[in-house]
Amino acid sequence: MRSKLIVLISSVLLLSTLAPAQAHTCREPASFEMEDLSEMELLVRATVLDADDRGYSAIIRVDEYYKGEGPKLLAVSRYNVGLETGSSVRGYDTGCLGDGRGHQWRAGSSGYFGLSRNYFETYTDYHYDSVHFYVWDGQITEKDRTRASYVREWDAADYITEEEFIAKLLKAGDREAPIAPQAEGVIRYPLMRYLMIVTEKGTRYQVNPDRRVTIVDAETALFISPDDSHVAIRVDDETLGFYYVWPLGYTPKHYEQTVKAPGHNLRFSNDSHMVAVWDETHLAVYLFRNKGQGHFLQWGVGMQMDLIVNTTLEVAAGESAVVHWSADSSTIAWQDSAGIWRWNLYDDAEPDMVTARSELAGASLLDLSSSGRYVRYGTGEGWTLYDSRTEESFANALAAPGDRHLVFVNSESSPIADWQETESCAPPLRKNCAVHINVYGEKAIYVFPYQMELLGLVACDTDCFVWARSWHPAVYHDKVGLHDRRYISEEMSSLRQIAYDPTYQQPAVLRGNYQIEFAFYDSGFFDGTTDNVDTARLDYMNLEGEIDSPIASIEWGQPIFYDTFMLTATEYTPRTVTIAGPWQAAGTPALAVRESSLPY
Repeated sequence: MRSKLIVLISSVLLLSTLAPAQAHTCREPASFEMEDLSEMELLVRATVLDADDRGYSAIIRVDEYYKGEGPKLLAVSRYNVGLETGSSVRGYDTGCLGDGRGHQWRAGSSGYFGLSRNYFETYTDYHYDSVHFYVWDGQITEKDRTRASYVREWDAADYITEEEFIAKLLKAGDREAPIAPQAEGVIRYPLMRYLMIVTEKGTRYQVNPDRRVTIVDAETALFISPDDSHVAIRVDDETLGFYYVWPLGYTPKHYEQTVKAPGHNLRFSNDSHMVAVWDETHLAVYLFRNKGQGHFLQWGVGMQMDLIVNTTLEVAAGESAVVHWSADSSTIAWQDSAGIWRWNLYDDAEPDMVTARSELAGASLLDLSSSGRYVRYGTGEGWTLYDSRTEESFANALAAPGDRHLVFVNSESSPIADWQETESCAPPLRKNCAVHINVYGEKAIYVFPYQMELLGLVACDTDCFVWARSWHPAVYHDKVGLHDRRYISEEMSSLRQIAYDPTYQQPAVLRGNYQIEFAFYDSGFFDGTTDNVDTARLDYMNLEGEIDSPIASIEWGQPIFYDTFMLTATEYTPRTVTIAGPWQAAGTPALAVRESSLPY
């Protein structure tokens, strides 16, 4: 059976035959045939539960396996997210590497699909073409009739019945009957991002969407920008190399730009336009510019990097500098041995010192507000919010998204006035109409952006509680969102770090040396097979014996879903937020947001 619609060959097969510096050409077109079914690792009947904005990544629920075997839920990622953002945002020419051909995944649709394993523990539905088959009036078609897109035209004689098609699937799978998905006590939804782990020995691991843990090869340990289009790799002890997006599973031997940077510290700005690189003595900031449309190299438009900041750091022996970007990428702040510094790169020619080290009394730089106006430093037990515009300081305060409102945590207002303004609401509203949150008796408070409208709170005394409140004084929320969910009878001392992803509202909680939890749990959630609390959690992993030493830090890494919102937002909550404080072991600072990610 031969299709009349010609499609391009798989990008992975393409790159296996081309040298990195070779000119951009595409191989002869090909199409997927019925006879190719046996070349797929999995042949399944499934329903699409969720799909990304492109329709190239999905979570599917498998009903039957005709070839291969596996769990009930699978994560599919046809093309790397960076191929879309690199092309749409940066204007990079991604050529044949995921140019939109093939069926789009659509939530709610059902059909028969062929899948093969990716390098990075998800599956791809692409083999010469996307391998999708649907049933219409008892016959097999490659058109999803619930969606008018990508019709594959066949001759009338080429259509076969569903029964005949199932026979072909079983023959390709060398079995007489389909098998059910692997039985599990609890069916866990695949992760929408990779979770990055650094152990006390300094080894990097990644938790994949299917929860399998793989080690990150030191030779290909990468830093990837938030829009997934820029990649940095350690070339040698003194050099960082930068290139733009490549297919997953492939590491180039050529770099568009290299910079001398003996330090292993790097952080991209949230809009991916800049990158900060630092070591013990210097902080440098580079601006990416893809100018010179005639420069056609490495599958994209020529990358250029301008050095816009080169400043001196003072870092004492045994210490390291801490660097943060504001959410709108206008402002960078850092802490060294001299104190805490803030620099709005668009408005100020030089940085300003927020506070000297002698005044910190053990406090650390925590974060910046969305526009960089406010700098927060301290600990989970108490912090200071510094207003760079007025030079005022506020105790235990937060700046709401947009920096228009302040939220005061553990204020001195009476219990009766909880969530009511202690001052009359009159201009200036930032001072006179702030949100007040009273938390009684807790020894530590931690916050994270739960949603744009809500903030999340973790309050710990002996146990830890999690709930959500509104950022805005006009909105009254008395137990919303997360409600009063609490951790199951766990002492605060066992809670070490929370990495929260506001895009997917997904926490990762590090407890003890090896346990990671992927939800804020209510007590009483069991899988029906045991009464043991340690094995009754809905969604957790114990990595003891799987990794080389206790976990030092966790951080959310690359997404597998493409989100159009990231292309249009000018101010947004950072995609991942790492929360750490007294619960964290001394000398093991939290990973920076987006500081590390999986290898290509």
